[in-house]
Amino acid sequence: MVSPDNQNAPPNPNRVKVSESEVALRRILRDAPQDLWLDTIRRTRSDAHNGLIYWMLSQPECDFAIAAHAFYRSNPVFHLENPKPLSLKPGPWDIFSLVLVNWDTGFFRTHNLRVEPVDVHPRVLARLNQKMLAHPRGSLPFQIPKELLDPQGGTSLLVPPRLSPDEAKHLWPIYADLGLSVPDTAPGMPRRVERAKGLLKRMGISNT
Repeated sequence: MVSPDNQNAPPNPNRVKVSESEVALRRILRDAPQDLWLDTIRRTRSDAHNGLIYWMLSQPECDFAIAAHAFYRSNPVFHLENPKPLSLKPGPWDIFSLVLVNWDTGFFRTHNLRVEPVDVHPRVLARLNQKMLAHPRGSLPFQIPKELLDPQGGTSLLVPPRLSPDEAKHLWPIYADLGLSVPDTAPGMPRRVERAKGLLKRMGISNT
């Protein structure tokens, strides 16, 4: 297990400071169903969100589908083409190693959510399996579990409106502040006003 948080440890000057919005989101996710976790990782945009992904992957309740999404966004084909031993203590910049190291210690055995094409594109999955054929078993400095090479099972996520960052007024600002993918306008009256302006503009009634 790789643990990202240790409140009793002395201050580490090299540790990346976690924003207030990310701290708030971590607290929300702790009490939220894994559906929201998978929905959240699907909203991540770039390496800027690796700290949040690292935290999610380091929690024992993290569902397999979330780990699969993270694994495939780490460009596993590159790691097969440039194989190196896994870091024993991978940081947020090494999600590939983190998934495999945590798998080896018993993580991600809960698999309730389905891995969809948005998580693992079929072409990427096929390419990775093709690359694996070029490496006889035991020839790589790491082992990719068969479950990641052929993710099966689980049900599609279901996030009710009260927990959806698109619709929940208490979640939208947190996700927006973190740069996660949400509508540009807050839910409620601001979004209704924006939609009305857009409709009027399309009708040629307003130029603003």
